[in-house]
Amino acid sequence: MKKTILFPTDFSPTAKNAFAYAVELAKKMNATIDLISVFHLPVADASSVQPNQIDRMLYEKKQQVANHMAEFIKGPNKEYVGKTRIDYGIFISAEITEAAMDGDYDLIVMGMQGEHNRMEKLMGSTTSHTMMHAPCPVLAIPEQAEFQGIEQIAYATDFYPNDTKAIRTLMDLAENLKARVHFVHVSQDEVEAAPQLQLANSSTTFAGYNVVTDDSIENGLNEFIKEKEVDVLALFIPRRRLWERLFHSSFSKRMAMNTRIPLLTFHG
Repeated sequence: MKKTILFPTDFSPTAKNAFAYAVELAKKMNATIDLISVFHLPVADASSVQPNQIDRMLYEKKQQVANHMAEFIKGPNKEYVGKTRIDYGIFISAEITEAAMDGDYDLIVMGMQGEHNRMEKLMGSTTSHTMMHAPCPVLAIPEQAEFQGIEQIAYATDFYPNDTKAIRTLMDLAENLKARVHFVHVSQDEVEAAPQLQLANSSTTFAGYNVVTDDSIENGLNEFIKEKEVDVLALFIPRRRLWERLFHSSFSKRMAMNTRIPLLTFHG
């Protein structure tokens, strides 16, 4: 069955770079890319006009976005593009999440940084919010990342068995890409964690368990990424209590900003 990728875009240089990555990924996965762009009217503009003018402004804005979309997807890679949609919404990540649910997508691919308005800066990046709430895995592409194949994937784990679903999804994706998956745990002491993730052992893509000793999880992962020449870092974001979700959201955001390779996130 052909895979489907949802690609949100704001037409920024970051989005263009991420789209080039998504196209190469789609070639490897034999996938189709559907695009979505979410627009809204600036609060200052909407508050300064009569209510009967709002519909006209929305129509004009949507036409502008449609023109940007047509320009964005034109070129030799258009054969990998499926549907395009342009939605109105205040909370961009919520619209992306809803679109992902409606389309039953296998993967969301998006840029890590882009053009954010004031509200988004106050609430956190669209990418981070999408990572936390999307119904499917999210692959976030840094601004300077170029697709050079995906051969090595590092999966950051605490060796807990409750991320079985995420592991299965990750292994299926890795098999599709013919990539190897390294399970890595960062510990602050020399005591090695006992692997309990038996599902991984049965996969041909499994490259082994690794325990890295470092006071900083981020530093430990970054060193491992360099050593193993990792192409993608994968994280599991569990659906737990609020304070744990906030921690994982913050950690995911820090890794997204600090790593130079794509970040793949899963939910349990």
